[in-house]
Formats: sequence, structure tokens, C-alpha cells
Amino acid sequence: MAKLRLSKNPFKTLFFFWFAATNVFMLLVFYPFLLYTLKHPKTYPIAHKIRRIWVSCVLFLCCIKVKQTNECVLDKSKPYIIVPNHQSRLDIFTLIKNLDLDFSFMAMAEFKKIPLYGIWFRTIDIAVDRTNTQKAANAYRKAFNFLNTGRSLVIFPEATINKTSPQLSDFKDGPFRLAIEKQVDILPVTFLNNYLLMPDKGKYEFKPGCASQIIHKPISTLNLTLNDVSALKEKVYRIIETKLIEHGNYNRNHQQIS
Repeated sequence: MAKLRLSKNPFKTLFFFWFAATNVFMLLVFYPFLLYTLKHPKTYPIAHKIRRIWVSCVLFLCCIKVKQTNECVLDKSKPYIIVPNHQSRLDIFTLIKNLDLDFSFMAMAEFKKIPLYGIWFRTIDIAVDRTNTQKAANAYRKAFNFLNTGRSLVIFPEATINKTSPQLSDFKDGPFRLAIEKQVDILPVTFLNNYLLMPDKGKYEFKPGCASQIIHKPISTLNLTLNDVSALKEKVYRIIETKLIEHGNYNRNHQQIS
């Protein structure tokens, strides 16, 4: 992994370290409550509410305002597979703060090893080790169980932060296969400018501002089969791409592979 470099703008570097310090400090403040509420799946919804408070405190202290556009009113009684584009480490924070659903993240197994933060991926979130067939299967069983209990899942279809943001990378099949197998609605989310506030380009950079995101209308997977994965993936890709084109400097020079 390449080492991060200091930004040419000293203020952006200072803001980055302020964000990091605030993040860790506020997590330590809430950690005792998280240890208690993450002991059992029955109290995971409480843990997620604490996570929202933690994140809200961090964003407030770092002068980040979140502007969210909701295309419809979501049904909180049912689960969704939430599929956002991935521009920045800030995506997770702004989504937790403003998306009023009870959800978990599904991401790479490496997150389990991070001190303090690993607690999430040992409990409420799902770590996927794609190098181990058995562990990957266990992760998907956990995902199925969460969906059965009404928890939504956030799965970034680009798999990792896109270093060419706002351009999109190819979407993976995983979240769309899972949604069809469970007949759960897909909920597309577009992050418009998080990459400008906290870019992921090998530098310590962060700046305060207004993060904008769009919660799109859910897409039903009712009666779809695994033969429809490519079409569903393409539909979501175009929804997100269209909004990026409308709101920023985006070149439609890439065709998502169906």
C-alpha cells in the first residue's frame, strides 16, 4: 500500500488530521456503549443509533453539512440492498448520518483488523474474505440472516473507492445477485461531491463543506431471476451516472459491461 503524502495546501492537511483525531476521540467516547449494544444482534439497532450519533458529532465538529435529496419516502419496515457509488472515505459517514434506515455494511475482510473500528466488522457489519471460499459463504449466510430480520445492507458495487471519481468504475455482480436471490429491493444512492471534500488520491487532504447525496427510488427485484443480474446492474449504473453528469464534471466515456 502506497504511503500517504502531505497536501500542498497546509490547511487541507491540518483539517485531515483534525478529522482523524475527532473521529478517534468520539469513537472512544461512545465505545463503552458500543461494546454493550454489540454483544447481541437484538441490540444492533441501538448500536446503529449510537453510530449515527458518533458520526453526527464528527461531521459537526469538522464542519461538514450533509444535503440529502430523497426521491421518495422509504418503507422502513422492509430491508433494502443499498448500492452507492464510492468516491471517498467520507461516503460512509454521510450515509450513516442522513439515511434513516437500520443498515449494515458489507465490505472487505481487512476491515476486521483495524484497531477500534474492527468491532463493527466482527458484529453489526459483514466482512467478506473472497480468498477463502468457506469464509465468503459464511459472510453471505450472515447477509441472508440480516435481511431476514429486516436489516438493510450497504454494498458498494464498485467494491473499492474509485480513484478517478467522479467517473464510475465497473459494477460487480454481488449486490445485484443477492438482491434477486432474496427478492429485496435495490436502493441506489449517488454521492455527488464527497471526492472533493476528502479525495482518495494518496494525500492527507480534507476540507469542510457541504456533502450532497441523492437517495433514489427503490428498484423492485420481484420476479427477477439471476438471468436479470446484468440488466439490473446496468439500470442502477445509469441512474447514478445520469445524476453525476447532471451535477458535475463527468465524461460519459465508459460503457458498463452487461
